[in-house]
Amino acid sequence: MEKHLLSKSTFIRGVQCLKSLYLNKKRPFLRDRLSPEQLKKFRRGHKVGALAQQLFPGGIDLRPRSPSQYRKKVLETAEVIRTSSYNTIYEATFQYDQLLILLDIFNKENGSWTAYEVKSSVKISETYLLDAAFQYYVISNLNPGLKDFFLIYVNKDYDFSQPLNPEELFIKESVLEQVKARQEFIREQVAREKETLLLEKSPPIEPGPHCTDPYPCDFIGHCWKNIPRDQWPQPQQSNEGFYDFLEKLEDSA
Repeated sequence: MEKHLLSKSTFIRGVQCLKSLYLNKKRPFLRDRLSPEQLKKFRRGHKVGALAQQLFPGGIDLRPRSPSQYRKKVLETAEVIRTSSYNTIYEATFQYDQLLILLDIFNKENGSWTAYEVKSSVKISETYLLDAAFQYYVISNLNPGLKDFFLIYVNKDYDFSQPLNPEELFIKESVLEQVKARQEFIREQVAREKETLLLEKSPPIEPGPHCTDPYPCDFIGHCWKNIPRDQWPQPQQSNEGFYDFLEKLEDSA
């Protein structure tokens, strides 16, 4: 199995900025250091994902412990699907055409498999739909019988005065039609990103609003180094208030 070129996160990075994609692959030493707040956000996301697994108990966890295990977990995922030894796989690992994904939950019911991706947010964004569309592109090319694709996100109206109940904490929403409608874009964008990674130097993309939309880029320090710091972009503030929500979630655990 050949080494992958793009993962879900690097694909989304490339959608935001092809220069960021190139630097991430070819010049990672130029990356900004993660702030404590950014690290905290990552930990919160992992916590939400673990809680969502309770919606589908009894599954097998195939999360790779390191990049060196990707190939092994791809093969293990394929074997579980082939043998139906488990009806639920956490962190199911798939690779197609040098594209690698780790799906949060892959569940078999009534003989058909359904994909579930968990988001630590209180609503679905366009970026989440592209994320799901990329995963659908990979999985459907390997498993044409994929029945449906859901996004799982948190219920902003959840009552924290009650004991924690994952069935009420999360909302499951099918996005199958939305991800199907984005498949042509996914194919075209994958081609663009692969071409970018073959360049001898980074593409000449000027800094701009895209540096923080939808996520703050971790190469701002490099790309904006010749611009006065008081003109540097500020991360967009979420109006969802979902970080407060996640802090409540931590406090309730």
